[in-house]
Amino acid sequence: MTPPSLAPSMQQRVDRALHSPTIEFMLIGLILASVLLVFIEVGLPFGSGGHGVVVGLQRWLTGAFWLELGLRGWAARNKQRFLKHYWWDILAVIPFPTQIVVLRLLRLLRLLRVGILLNRNLGRIYPALAIGLGAQIGLVAILGVLLLGGGLGIFLAEGGINDDIENLPQALWWSLFTLVAAEPIGAEPVTLVGRILTLMVMLGGLTLFAVITGLVSAVMVQRLRSTMEYRTMALDELRNHTVICGWNRNGRHIVEELLFDGGLQDSPILIIAEFEETPERSLRHLNLSHIYFHVADYTRIDVLKSINIAQSARAILLADTTRPRSDQDIDARTVLAALTIEKINPAIYTCAQLLDRRNDVQLKAAGVDDVIVADEVTSHMIATSARTQGSVEVMAELLTVQVGNQFYKVPILPSWVDLSFWQAVDRLKRSHDALLVAVELSYPNRHTLVNPPANYRLGPKDQLIVIARKRPELRDY
Repeated sequence: MTPPSLAPSMQQRVDRALHSPTIEFMLIGLILASVLLVFIEVGLPFGSGGHGVVVGLQRWLTGAFWLELGLRGWAARNKQRFLKHYWWDILAVIPFPTQIVVLRLLRLLRLLRVGILLNRNLGRIYPALAIGLGAQIGLVAILGVLLLGGGLGIFLAEGGINDDIENLPQALWWSLFTLVAAEPIGAEPVTLVGRILTLMVMLGGLTLFAVITGLVSAVMVQRLRSTMEYRTMALDELRNHTVICGWNRNGRHIVEELLFDGGLQDSPILIIAEFEETPERSLRHLNLSHIYFHVADYTRIDVLKSINIAQSARAILLADTTRPRSDQDIDARTVLAALTIEKINPAIYTCAQLLDRRNDVQLKAAGVDDVIVADEVTSHMIATSARTQGSVEVMAELLTVQVGNQFYKVPILPSWVDLSFWQAVDRLKRSHDALLVAVELSYPNRHTLVNPPANYRLGPKDQLIVIARKRPELRDY
């Protein structure tokens, strides 16, 4: 259970809710409904009964969009970054007078947000498909804004004036042909507004053709490359991600284990270090759709904020060997990064790798959850294998999620409070074929009791450490 001082604030809870798939798909639906209402509004006579109903619905949607953007702005940690990313959304929902319908076409700008939200959620549902379709979805969104904006705009500007623009379908066909040909096809504009719209659609067509050419070229080059190039994204959009600070030869195995874990396979992994060459070549056998690289010094507070460490779920600090440094300097950088991360996000789980056990004191004082000295662990495993011949196979199975049984930590049910350790062992084995081996206590300080006495009584905040083939889902029957 998270201590009250580390519980997420109201702003953090609102931010997480706004970035949840449910809310984002609802927002996509509302934006598409708003675009449809713009079509209907343009096609209905001004002042008619139907027109009034459509305007009323648009006002309700505008209120919903203002509420959404207001909550995003309030929850945003960096207000300038919020304005940078959402300025066109704000422009799109400004409540212009109903008489100036041309300005209300700015609502079409929110189709760009639809493209961004679809890309993000496609990456959650089907990462491999998201890699191939991400650019195409964004392209379709831009194309939709240009095509619909040009067609509706020319109809409002020249409908009833230009004999070649008699109805909305003709205007949309004109917009499509002008966009593709980069010159007015089917009708010559006769008004100033019409000429300005024509120029914008033509420039959009020229730009779009260049973008499509570049996209096709990039896809062809990428298919010919022997290794996959890592994806890039706005790092401040990452949520609930795992940050790996530093890199060494252990990094590849750590990433493998995280990706094979069923509970973490959809969680993004950000690897940050002062790379001379990012390690995607050594990770090419893995699905890279959830892996991001950032070349920077992870001991700097501005760098950690830029990768949204405040919204990260866990941080792993490796003994960094990307640059030639002494063991003492490597551990000093690990300690400095851990202190900074815990200061920015006290609720984060942190695990640090040290080369010298004597530096453990600073990490524990900083609030780091787990500290691992690689040489010690290796030495203990070798000595244990020598003492109990064959036990290394047991440890090897328990320490990987790729085969057999693994360790899992699960919270106890309220009805299990005050059960004896032996009763909990019996219940877990009978109901989930899981073996209870330890109990983690969180009060007054987090520590673990391995194989406690049979009559030990479970407390309300205890966590159970079990060995099982899959994570046990405890429930009252």
